Amino acid sequence: MKVIGKIGKGVKKIKEDDLEELKYNLLLDYISKKVDISEGKRAVEDIIRVIYRHQPISTKKIAQKTKLPLPIVAKVRTILEREKLLKRCEKGAELTEKGLKFAENVLKLKYKKSLTCKTCKGRGIVLDEFFEEILNKVKIWSKKRPVVDTSLDQSFATPETSTYRAALMYERGDLEGKNILFVGDDDLTSLPTALTNMAENIVVVDIDERILKLIEKFAEKENVNIKTVKYDLRNPLPEELKEKFDVISTDPPYTVDGLKLFLSRGIEGLGNEGVAYLSYSHKPIEEWLLIQKAITDMGFVISELIPNFNYYEGSEIIANTTFISRLIGKDLKVNIGDINKIYTGLVKPVIRYYKCLKCGKIYKVGDKIKKVEDLVCECGSKKFKMIKREKIKNQNE
Repeated sequence: MKVIGKIGKGVKKIKEDDLEELKYNLLLDYISKKVDISEGKRAVEDIIRVIYRHQPISTKKIAQKTKLPLPIVAKVRTILEREKLLKRCEKGAELTEKGLKFAENVLKLKYKKSLTCKTCKGRGIVLDEFFEEILNKVKIWSKKRPVVDTSLDQSFATPETSTYRAALMYERGDLEGKNILFVGDDDLTSLPTALTNMAENIVVVDIDERILKLIEKFAEKENVNIKTVKYDLRNPLPEELKEKFDVISTDPPYTVDGLKLFLSRGIEGLGNEGVAYLSYSHKPIEEWLLIQKAITDMGFVISELIPNFNYYEGSEIIANTTFISRLIGKDLKVNIGDINKIYTGLVKPVIRYYKCLKCGKIYKVGDKIKKVEDLVCECGSKKFKMIKREKIKNQNE
């Protein structure tokens, strides 16, 4: 810090710009602690950087690009608006003049463009005519899916996502002539995979009989070979499926124990070695370290990870997007955690408040009413929008 004068003996006068920078750094710390962001002030900086490059931009898009939960981004945005760094416009958030000065003078941002490919949107692959035809069929069948069962952490991926997953497996050499096991498939990724007619065998194991019946109808109608098995992953994989596969694909519950269980059942299907496609939510560093260790302990290496590859229908809490990773395994080891805490509702129980879209009445879900799928309003409507979430305190407290 440059000294430009003295006030009394040994007292340095601080430059105005230095005071501004100090003030804003304190503000970043305050926001990260106020909102309780695991990533700290770096996450707040990421939010400002994304707005700087993409403004005007919606809260949902900010969450997708920063890989932060939507409620976290919404809270940060509110504080930044209160501090006059952001303003709202019809198309989303914009930096104010004060916000631009902060971004450029304090965060040292200079370039206002994104280099993400506009064609593939960062996925690294594009669908050709062959896969586009497959996508059109998948769209039709996806409309026949039952309502999600939130107690099973179901959140249906878009038809585009499922088709891109199949295309990625093809591109990486994990489709043609391969035996593929889907460890859970409420996303219906087995459909585009089967429509390529490239895999040797495709097997889907899932606990939800509704999903399995839909896949069976699809296989019969489209004349493709998919074997379905109703199966609770808390039990060992059936003997006839052990060590029979080259590739597995899974989108497990977004808990460490959920990931361990689903990958472990996949390992039973692979045997000593093989490839796994894992779709999973972007997580804070503390939890990601546990996930990375679990993957490594099983004998997998993360050979590739593509953020924002998967998009889901209505999963606002994860901003509708997760990553996909390609894992290569050798000398694989089963590593099963607590099978009683594989779903997020058991690990982080919450009460959700839903508003009826017809009459406006508000209901609590998660206590007496366990899931929104069971909710019917007094007015007869079954359409609701979640408006608030709150954590359930430890019952032992």
